[in-house]
Amino acid sequence: MENFNTEKQSRKRGRREGRSILPFFLIFFIFILGIAGFGGYYYVKKYMPTKERADLNSYFSVSGDNVELYLNHEKVKDGEQLTIGRMRDGEVYLPYGFVVRNLNIRFYYDDVEKNLRYALPEELLLFTDGEKGESGKADFFTDGKSIFISLSLIEKHTALLSRSYTDTEHKRVFLENEFTPATVASLKKKEAVRLQGGVKSPILTDLEEGAKVIILEKMEKWSKVETEDGFIGYLRNSRLNKETSEERSSGFKAPEYSHKNLGEGVKPVLAFHQISNVESNKGLQSLLTNATGVNILAPTWYAIKDNEGNLNSYSDAAYVALSHSTGRKVFATLNNFDAGKIDLKSLLSSGTKRSKLIEALIQDMQEKGIDGINVDIELLPEKAARDYLEFMRELSIACRKNGLYLSVDCYVPFNYNAYYNIKELGTICDYVVIMCYDEHYAGSEEAGSVSSLSYVSRGIEETVAVMDKDRIIIALPFYTRVWITDQSGKLRSEALSIKAAAAWIQEKNVSLEWLSDIGQNYGSIQDGNEKKEIWMEDEKSMKEKMKLLKENGIQGVAAWKLGQEPEGFWSILTGE
Repeated sequence: MENFNTEKQSRKRGRREGRSILPFFLIFFIFILGIAGFGGYYYVKKYMPTKERADLNSYFSVSGDNVELYLNHEKVKDGEQLTIGRMRDGEVYLPYGFVVRNLNIRFYYDDVEKNLRYALPEELLLFTDGEKGESGKADFFTDGKSIFISLSLIEKHTALLSRSYTDTEHKRVFLENEFTPATVASLKKKEAVRLQGGVKSPILTDLEEGAKVIILEKMEKWSKVETEDGFIGYLRNSRLNKETSEERSSGFKAPEYSHKNLGEGVKPVLAFHQISNVESNKGLQSLLTNATGVNILAPTWYAIKDNEGNLNSYSDAAYVALSHSTGRKVFATLNNFDAGKIDLKSLLSSGTKRSKLIEALIQDMQEKGIDGINVDIELLPEKAARDYLEFMRELSIACRKNGLYLSVDCYVPFNYNAYYNIKELGTICDYVVIMCYDEHYAGSEEAGSVSSLSYVSRGIEETVAVMDKDRIIIALPFYTRVWITDQSGKLRSEALSIKAAAAWIQEKNVSLEWLSDIGQNYGSIQDGNEKKEIWMEDEKSMKEKMKLLKENGIQGVAAWKLGQEPEGFWSILTGE
């Protein structure tokens, strides 16, 4: 009886225990389902591509008739400010400042005459504000102080590829002018282009299978691309077919600039001749005896007189006739400093004044039989740089039409004078003369060489990098300076011709030491309470400079100035 009761109690206990385990399993099962559900939700949340669309109003930042600009696959900005074009009468117009800085420097807006100009080798094109051109659209228009040039006109004169998307709310134009090979690929299947790399980034546009994109930047799993429908965004690399290289070119044929030279194989050897009045011309005969090998004389005949385009002229037909009789050409030099201070911005920014000056020069050269002009515009303010280049373009047209030579004097190129733009001058002029002197000048704060070897080397290298070396003339000094430091440490200098400097060294019994890095002999003495130093330009230093020219393939050489050289000195420059 006792065993029976025990067994009965055990069966009851087992049933109770069985019933208590079942809820546990149900709870555990629900927990597992929850985890799985959360995991699935997390996976979808993290890894499934979003279908969210990007806000194109924010992406493009333009509306109405404004046009967003892209240059070489980058959105164009001026600092933090977007550069915006305009849409008018079905034509795209680009801001003038953007055009001349990035696409074509030869477009020039004359702020005095209120017209747009474009200089070709033998023709100056003029465009009037709002006037319709060949396309039936205005070539340019102004809006307040803003100037906009027709994209059609720009493309006519510029090596440029363009793609316009102007039939949408967000108008944009893609421009290319670098023409480096592009890396392209097609899509394996339909895919979304996203604002950023990652499937959770909003969609910019959808592309179909086979669509082609330009790959701008490739990363591990994503690539930054430019699409054929005008978007820059990101695609998964797994959706792209094999990359290929595609050549880019515009098919634009640039105008050809002809350049006069002295004759096949003739080396330009130019002598600057300082003329300060008409009487100075009579001294030429005595100077020619020592000017062996010189085939170009550049007398300083023309000085800009005022801001209106008037000239002081010391030109002389008899001088020209004498030069021609000895087989030499005459390039009359124009400068902006011999007649006083000139406001170059006031003078050169006016088309009327530029024309007046050019016409006066051409007329005088024709009357006197002068072969060409050499332009020596110094201390040009940067604000007048574009006006100066336009003057040179318009002068080059006149010279080319009249069969005259055009040369221009430039400083040794540095960042601070880069606005002289030797590349552009080298295109439009026959010769560019690099003045490899005044490295240290009258106003220098420290004593030093007038023309060190490294200074000449820089002049050569920087100029050769941007223009044809056969039309480069390196100008060397026939002078040096004696630097004088007084008791108080104040510095001044005196310019001496090579002849006078040699006499000074002999008189003062100055001991000279050759400085190989400078390429000159250096000497110093204590003269009373003053220290005097000289970096001597002599036969040895000049030979080192000429060796440098020869090593760099430079044929043209010049010197400032005729009459300062010792006897036989020109033979070093001519190699005779």
